[in-house]
Amino acid sequence: MWSHSPLSPAAIAAAAAVLLALRVLFVLDSVRSSRLGRRRGRGRARSRPVRTLAVLGSGGHTSEMIRLVSELDPGIYAPLTYVVAETDATSLERVKAVAESRGGRAARLTPDAVCRIPRSREVGQSYATSVFTTLRSFLYAAWVVVRTRPDLVLCNGPGTCLPIAYCALLCRIFGWCGGNLVFVESFCRVKSLSLTGRLLYPVADRFLVHWPELRSRHAYSEVLSTFLRHNPS
Repeated sequence: MWSHSPLSPAAIAAAAAVLLALRVLFVLDSVRSSRLGRRRGRGRARSRPVRTLAVLGSGGHTSEMIRLVSELDPGIYAPLTYVVAETDATSLERVKAVAESRGGRAARLTPDAVCRIPRSREVGQSYATSVFTTLRSFLYAAWVVVRTRPDLVLCNGPGTCLPIAYCALLCRIFGWCGGNLVFVESFCRVKSLSLTGRLLYPVADRFLVHWPELRSRHAYSEVLSTFLRHNPS
């Protein structure tokens, strides 16, 4: 009779590492495929709504995100969840003010839920202490992503979106959510990417910029039409 010895913990760990590496490569290849427009099934009608997570930031980031979210069909991109920083006292008020001014079109901006997470680093905070606040921010972000299981993560530059984006990628690797990332670079970025943009460029399914000058420097980016008319010359 054949005798079978149990697998050693080292062999099990090695097999798990190989499977995880293959899964990571598969997800990164799907990101690359979506950038090249080769994602299988693109254009097919979805059988269910797209769970959407939109990250709001302070100042101009929120104004730009309001414009982006207002273009979404609430019948398709639902439920819509906003993520805001704990210390952000203005973004939701701005969304509410714009929604009230639009009357019947307010449904496009009204979220189904709001989640708050701590900032990774506050303005003026030392880099030494930011290690602990960054870890705390990632833990909160992981809970938000695990709970909401987004099919789409929409962000446009605030530092708050970094832990959300990377936690969504991690959950996507483990098959917990779709976690497709669409990053829209800030309108003021004409020739160079923001720090957030540089960090998310390798993992974003779609990376959108506003200016042809910036598009020419980053092969996998796309130009997003804006309210300004670009001169083609």
